[in-house]
Amino acid sequence: MSRFGHSSNKTVLASENHNAPHLPDRSFRKKLRLLLIIGLSVLAIFFTLGFVIGTYFNRPPGLNQGYGMTSLENGDGPVMPDKGYKDGFYTFLVIGTDKDGYHTDTIMVVSLDTVGHKINIVSVPRDTQVDVPRNPKKINDAYAVGGVEQLKEEIKSILGFSPHYYIVVDLEAFKELVDAIGGVKFSVPQDMNWDDPAQDLHIHLKKGLQILDGNKALQLVRYRNYINADIGRIEIQQHFLMALVDELLTGSSISKIPEFADIFQQHVETDLSLRDMQWFARQVMQLDPEKDFTVQTLPYSSFGDYQGHNYVYLSAKEVISLVNRTINPYIRAITKEDIKIIRMED
Repeated sequence: MSRFGHSSNKTVLASENHNAPHLPDRSFRKKLRLLLIIGLSVLAIFFTLGFVIGTYFNRPPGLNQGYGMTSLENGDGPVMPDKGYKDGFYTFLVIGTDKDGYHTDTIMVVSLDTVGHKINIVSVPRDTQVDVPRNPKKINDAYAVGGVEQLKEEIKSILGFSPHYYIVVDLEAFKELVDAIGGVKFSVPQDMNWDDPAQDLHIHLKKGLQILDGNKALQLVRYRNYINADIGRIEIQQHFLMALVDELLTGSSISKIPEFADIFQQHVETDLSLRDMQWFARQVMQLDPEKDFTVQTLPYSSFGDYQGHNYVYLSAKEVISLVNRTINPYIRAITKEDIKIIRMED
């Protein structure tokens, strides 16, 4: 395996397994249409609360001080001293943590373009191998090792930029949210049976259309025993979240806003202020979900095994292309010099 990007000729790992499994059909990625999914329960709460409660703010938030951003009082938009950033373009790192609160079950990078009126969501496979000295070398372990900042650093290594904001939600929020709305109608694609006592994880679901309560919904989104492993899991998560947000936006959910707010306060960590959330929510609600939302998964070239761990190996050229089309916050294009992506050698 070699590293694509800086010092691309340097070998960083020596794999004994060069025979990656045959890739599954990736056509599903082209068929995914986002109705109103922002990522796990956190953004469902985030945008629903922001739209329904509180005072609407007419001026956009300034970006984090690390980017040198301030807000104009007349509401024209953030002042960007660094002209390298696109105007009105915001990026978010969305993290769903597992039961212990350390490992990331879901990683998404979301961009909101308030000028071009577009939202793009890119899912990052949790088994993605990254160029780090630890073992296993999965991006999924970054949060446990060094929190949000470590994960942002590793996201930057594969995407070429660090998101402006972060939002972290634990799985209990997801479970409580589904229970609060009385469950979600969803067609489970296959029988799901899996037990892992070490993680206190027990999954037993039957195939077919049913109402999933919080516990069953959590089983659904944590199940991984698909032919295409983590990629299949991401697809199911995306489809379920579409159904979840549809339920959240029904009239009957409005009366439960106080309960949603309580869930948010207990289980969500973010560097966004309430004012920020309200302003972003208003921007999102002005978009047409049929035309203005997209969701995709980082392109991969292969699966592989190294030192007993299964990995997803990203396709560097396709990643660069996807990032530049969707979530790149810079005026300039991301290039191979901006990234460090591990790849399987032939």
